[in-house]
Amino acid sequence: MRLFPMPRPNRLAITCDSGHTSHMDEPATPLIDDAEDPELLAEQPEPPAAEPQRIDSAKVSRIIIVLLLLSVLVLQVMQLQRSAETRDEVSALAEDVTDLKPLRRDVDILGEQLAALDGQLQAAVSAAGTSPAAIPAQAADGSLPAFQDSRNDPAVLGEMTLATINGVDYYTGTENTWSPGDGKARVWMIWAHWCPYCQSELPELAIWWPENAERFPNVELVTISSAIDDTRSNPLLPYLDEEQFPFPVVVDESGAVSQLFGTTAFPFWVVTDAEGRVVVRVAGALGTDSVDQIFTQLESMTSGA
Repeated sequence: MRLFPMPRPNRLAITCDSGHTSHMDEPATPLIDDAEDPELLAEQPEPPAAEPQRIDSAKVSRIIIVLLLLSVLVLQVMQLQRSAETRDEVSALAEDVTDLKPLRRDVDILGEQLAALDGQLQAAVSAAGTSPAAIPAQAADGSLPAFQDSRNDPAVLGEMTLATINGVDYYTGTENTWSPGDGKARVWMIWAHWCPYCQSELPELAIWWPENAERFPNVELVTISSAIDDTRSNPLLPYLDEEQFPFPVVVDESGAVSQLFGTTAFPFWVVTDAEGRVVVRVAGALGTDSVDQIFTQLESMTSGA
């Protein structure tokens, strides 16, 4: 809209009857709005028509390329995540395999136990058809026959009774006498200070026994150290002082005590019932799981008698 300037107003002089003259402005010419003037409206140019928007194909191509690159990046990130998860799974699997090693050892021990039980079963079957004359007689001093294997063991087949065992407990200095038929079942372990299997078995037994002794009020654990040789590794007395075993240890300096059991190997286990009869003899490390089973069976047999 255009506004045109108004012309300067004219001044008028008015004289009244008394002779006084007054001045006043003429009415101004009103402003003219060119928006209302048809001629002016006709002169104004029409606004240009809006041009249609054009699509920039190059920009669209760039956007598509960026989206594709983002998609590839996302896929790569997902693959890296899956690779990391796979590595974690492989690590976990490796840990599981490591955890299976003790289980494999338990399986091996169980296999040995089954073999021993199978030997006992075969021995029992053989005993059923074996005449008493075929079983060696027990020695006059009560010594058991020299051990060969758990199968067909004459000490078990002949229901031999262990001789009275006398010995001094190294830690208490007490003179002990273990007599057959005194109502106590016993597990005897005969070992040597230089035997590596014994050195492995004894510390485990030392941990297991204090934690479980109260479960077996009718079963005793007695160990006998034999085959003493100060020229060999792991001298006995320093070893005993260092370990402080929580069960009786009889020091068999002459080897006479271990001979009563028919010992031929270390460690050597002999199990006797409440009447002193030999239940089983086994050579080699057993492990605390097997020892626990033996004690449990003995306790059940003794308490139920």
